[in-house]
Amino acid sequence: MLNLIKTDFYKLERSKAFWICTVLCLVLGIVMVAAIHAETQIDLQSGAGRDYESAAATAAQASGVWALSQFLPMGISALVVGIFIAVFISAEFSYGTIKNTLSRGADRTKVFLSKFIVCGIAAVIMQILFIVALLVTGSIVWGYDPHGIASFGGLIGVILSQLFVIIGFSALFTFISTSIRANGGSIAVNILCSTVISSLFSALALLFGIKIAVNDYWIGGVVSKLASVAPASRGVAPGLIVAAALGVLALLAGITLFKKQDVK
Repeated sequence: MLNLIKTDFYKLERSKAFWICTVLCLVLGIVMVAAIHAETQIDLQSGAGRDYESAAATAAQASGVWALSQFLPMGISALVVGIFIAVFISAEFSYGTIKNTLSRGADRTKVFLSKFIVCGIAAVIMQILFIVALLVTGSIVWGYDPHGIASFGGLIGVILSQLFVIIGFSALFTFISTSIRANGGSIAVNILCSTVISSLFSALALLFGIKIAVNDYWIGGVVSKLASVAPASRGVAPGLIVAAALGVLALLAGITLFKKQDVK
């Protein structure tokens, strides 16, 4: 198992997709804050109207901490992570690397878990950089927390919960990528899982008048509840449980399917 993980880390270091997606997470965090700041300044210069009122409201509450609660729920980092994992794992099948590994007698469960561990660590790195970019850029532009709405414990809670969720996403993306194997298909399904499905669940609930918050039982739906520096106490534990449960289910399903599939 340790040798498999070392080999996968070696591949990770040499993966262009990893470095591109890692830099992308950092750049996106900076650009998103810079863009909203520039838009706010332009609207404030208008002097009147709805745009001015909206910009004034944004300027009144904006801060580095506020940037986290605004941009983390968008799932941008999960989207980038999903694309990376799809590319990283599908390349293993395209180049026959996994087939060679299995032909040497490697246990399929260990091979799958090795992919998940390495991809999970890569995802945590990307998520940390995205959070740091939002927090630092927001603090430079608006101040860290001029309104005093965040506590140190609350900030740490947000960071840890988001890292926990991105690991859950990594399990799901690993399962999807090892199951589909094709680059384009894996990317497409991972994108759907990271962004579209949450919106789809919310739309279906409204369309059919479903009173149960279906989106609360999807990993992408709990991100917004865990992104606040002062999350509702009732929403934290259920959100973490959903992320953990879906992550474990994805791992079990992925291992089971990987054991049965032929690797060509």
